[in-house]
Amino acid sequence: MRVVVADDAVLIREGLIRLLEEFGCEVVAAVGDGDLLVEAVAEHRPDVSVVDVRMPPSFTDEGLRAAVEARRRV
Repeated sequence: MRVVVADDAVLIREGLIRLLEEFGCEVVAAVGDGDLLVEAVAEHRPDVSVVDVRMPPSFTDEGLRAAVEARRRV
């Protein structure tokens, strides 16, 4: 399974990558903001994305909005 991980916290992001890879997933991209998430999904077309809902700059719903936009594009 090909996965994109999006989280602004480096420790969480790296921890998720390690866990996913331990269980046989291929992490094709790991990003720290919504704009990069949209780009990564468009480029890699993963099977699934793991997304933090609250991301910079306002920490409200940027991750959710980016996930919706990525889905719309792909």
